[in-house]
Amino acid sequence: MLVGSLFAAGLRRLVAYCGRKACLMMWIAELLDFLLKRTKKDYLIIATSGTLYCLKMNDGSEEWKAEMPHSDTIERWYVTERSDNSFIAIGITPGQRVTVTSVSSDGVVSKTAKNVPAPWIDIQTSCIIMEDDKHFVCYSPQTHSLQTLGLDNVTVFKQTELLEFPLTKESKIEGLVPGLGSAIKFRSASDRLVFMVLTPQETFTVHKVLEKTYSAEIVNFAEKYILLTLTQADAETLQLTARDQSDNSEIIDLAHSIPFAHYHGPPVKMFPFLFSKKKDSSHRPGCKLIFIAQDFSIHFAQKSKSDENKSHWRREEALAYILSVLMVDLPVSENQAKFEDEFGTKEEDLLAMFYKRLKAQFSQLRGFAITLVDRALGHHHHHTKSIDAIEEEEPEEEDLIRDGFNLHKIIVVATAPGKIYGIRSHTGKIAWQQFIPDLVPFSRFNTQKLLLVLQRSTAHFPHEPQCTVLGVSQKTGNGLLVSFNPVTGAILPGHQSQGHDTGFKVLQAEMLVDMDSDFLKGIVLIDDKIKFHVYPPTSKSILQESRMQHFFHLINPDTGFMTGYRLLPNKDGEIDIEEIWNLDLQKSQQTITGVYGKRAIEHVHSQGRVLGDRSVLYKYLNPNLVALVTEGEEQQQSSVSKGPTPFFSIYLVDGVTGHLVYHQTHKRSKGPVKVVHSENWIVYSYFNEKHRRSEIGVLELYEGKEQSNSTAFSSFYPPPPPLVLRQSYIFPVPIYAMEATVTEKGITSKNIIIALKTGGVLSLPKALLDPRRPVIPTPETMEEGTIPYVPEIPLSTEALVNYNRSVFNVDGVFTSPAGLESTSLVFVYGIDIFYTRVTPSRMFDVLKEDFDYLFIGGVLALMIILSFITQKLAAIKALKRAWK
Repeated sequence: MLVGSLFAAGLRRLVAYCGRKACLMMWIAELLDFLLKRTKKDYLIIATSGTLYCLKMNDGSEEWKAEMPHSDTIERWYVTERSDNSFIAIGITPGQRVTVTSVSSDGVVSKTAKNVPAPWIDIQTSCIIMEDDKHFVCYSPQTHSLQTLGLDNVTVFKQTELLEFPLTKESKIEGLVPGLGSAIKFRSASDRLVFMVLTPQETFTVHKVLEKTYSAEIVNFAEKYILLTLTQADAETLQLTARDQSDNSEIIDLAHSIPFAHYHGPPVKMFPFLFSKKKDSSHRPGCKLIFIAQDFSIHFAQKSKSDENKSHWRREEALAYILSVLMVDLPVSENQAKFEDEFGTKEEDLLAMFYKRLKAQFSQLRGFAITLVDRALGHHHHHTKSIDAIEEEEPEEEDLIRDGFNLHKIIVVATAPGKIYGIRSHTGKIAWQQFIPDLVPFSRFNTQKLLLVLQRSTAHFPHEPQCTVLGVSQKTGNGLLVSFNPVTGAILPGHQSQGHDTGFKVLQAEMLVDMDSDFLKGIVLIDDKIKFHVYPPTSKSILQESRMQHFFHLINPDTGFMTGYRLLPNKDGEIDIEEIWNLDLQKSQQTITGVYGKRAIEHVHSQGRVLGDRSVLYKYLNPNLVALVTEGEEQQQSSVSKGPTPFFSIYLVDGVTGHLVYHQTHKRSKGPVKVVHSENWIVYSYFNEKHRRSEIGVLELYEGKEQSNSTAFSSFYPPPPPLVLRQSYIFPVPIYAMEATVTEKGITSKNIIIALKTGGVLSLPKALLDPRRPVIPTPETMEEGTIPYVPEIPLSTEALVNYNRSVFNVDGVFTSPAGLESTSLVFVYGIDIFYTRVTPSRMFDVLKEDFDYLFIGGVLALMIILSFITQKLAAIKALKRAWK
């Protein structure tokens, strides 16, 4: 029989069985909120909200399955196996009850399920089945007590009040304690663990309190129970301590100091493995330790003979939970930044400008000489080794300088556990990292989100660039702002290292367009009382002095209303908020699932499209246009289709006036709907339930052949209703995420970057999604170069930009412009991370790699020589002609 372990990643739907020499992993997308348990007969029990599955361990085939009672209300099941090979299943109905039922060894569910009232229980309540399989224990934060339910005689929960030690929001049951009978490990605080033993009266008593302890485990090794504890030795070191439980003596051979950087947060769980050292004649014990930190990082440590040679590695698992991405330009070198100083300012006289120019050029010459000397002597920048054994090497100074084509960037990512990373795009290595334990994401439309904005770029030397993350404070529920330098990761001077609590709950946030005198763009915050705030407060004067009108909209998913507001400066110098429109999206029939606007960095180079008859079809370029996606179900009246059928709708709304520009409904289709909104078109993917296939729809909006305003667009004086062209295409593969390429000037053709569920990343030309593709080509369409219409989108393997590197379970795609107009940078993130560069219109602004410099140089030199010779011969000929 294989001796192995079972692992379940509920968020990622991954089941893995690891034996002695191999691991078998499988994605199970349809199993929600499952629980795994290995039985005594090498069967695997999986409990979903409605069904209990029994699978064979050797091949994964289904032995039996049982439909569980009250499946419509139960959110989670706990399962244990009895001595007679039957099962006890305990179901949780949040806020109501606990359901206890029995299942026989062949999958027959007992008809008598017992319900126990438990109004204090919810989906986040920590619960566990005791080692004797006769008691079910939960921790109730509302009553600050342990609730115990006997499984042999199911009646009511018995309460044990926890008064001997303080409790926090982190208090929970962490697991069972072997060697103490029926005992649990209870975490009362981040650095305090309590071992509690169950009494015959079905209450708990305190056995031991471990102060200043992050994690603890009792391991049975060599017929002894050994207590391993992980404590903080100093700011950058953890201490592993081992004690024999029989006499409380310390085991020196297992003591271990582990380097541990402060930006990981405290350890929350450890998995020790004890062994006897075979090469040691005394067979002293050794320990391999894996522990998980608060920032989701996984660490491995093992003590070796030499304390200076510890085996240590780390995995940054927070990178699998990226919520927001930003690509930041690297700064220019100091000499390049001083280049503008050579010309001085208008207020300076001629001598001052000449002196500055000499000073700047002397500095450049001095730097060039130092660089030559360093290269000649072979000097390199050596940095001291980080306390973290696997810490990324500190970047060389030249690594943080912008390259000639601005292809190298710092990729700033904000993750769900509150970890912020800076990744060097050209190497993929982590340049810096910051951990904000109190930072948690917003939750809207069943998705998590952190707002990440660049308030000041690297173009404004000597001012530091500034990036800000907006989330929710875990302690107060208010908004939390964290400002830092995106190049170095350092918290900016004058800002709090753990973030600034706004003091109110944030409903909406948007960055201003105007800059202040320090080239800083402010962030407008709208609280839950529809009040106006600005961060930093100094940007408020910029908003008051601005001649532009500022509008915003709020969407309430609970009511289905979309409301538009306007910011108005009053006579007292304050900002008032005025409601100007309201849109009802019929909450009773459908639910809002997504809102998509245009990217602020996008540039539109061409205002229209030249047709085959030489006329121009002008684009409907409304910068205030917002695309909304709603999903719902409708009852079918026909006898052919029974039950509700899904549908989704696309709404195009002017965010300033609330005008409904366009609306379209797809019946017998469902999400998840992925949307790309750019220029004058919207591309979206969905699943057509009628034909059982994935499809892509496209909408293009045009003003017509006459442009209403060629200089500026105004929502208050809009053009006539746009001409909407639409088309749908069959797509052969399901889609994870989509995004459009973006370039610096918007001249390059657009491509759609599509993350496929087969593991590929497809770069699809937008021309293939043109709604004007004709079924029968005409001379005009052939003159335009429009591709004839074919229902299926061809999937070319040459268009897969990741080649043989499969990328699965993608959460999103982010694109950014480079210094080259032909190039767009692509960052794909999820469980896997992938980065590349794409050129939708080929690389038209850079010479090819096979360019023959020698041949072209030789031809130019020859032409110059021939021109001089020809000039000389012509002069001699003219002189001879003159003598004649």
